[in-house]
Amino acid sequence: MIEYLKKVKELLQFFKESEFVHISRGLNKKTDALRKLAPMAFDHLAKDVKVETIKQPSIMDVAVANIEAPGENWMAPILRYLQEGIVPEDRQEARRLQIRALQYEVIEGTL
Repeated sequence: MIEYLKKVKELLQFFKESEFVHISRGLNKKTDALRKLAPMAFDHLAKDVKVETIKQPSIMDVAVANIEAPGENWMAPILRYLQEGIVPEDRQEARRLQIRALQYEVIEGTL
């Protein structure tokens, strides 16, 4: 748990504000049931019950680089359409762009 706490504190630096709310076990029954299952051995279960045991933590220190290629990329037409309403001259391409753009939102100039 210490590693998870470190990761949370590291990620909190990227937020302007945050809020943590304690949820009692009584209100979080599914999670509490999983917590009780964790230390159990599952050898006695029937073969049709699938249980996955995770052998390594779900957090790893992975380096991620933000890469922007020079010139236009796949996001440029979507961004142009959402910000300025500009669509390609080809009707089919324009329609595809309009449909595809429904999946995105521009927040502070970023797609």
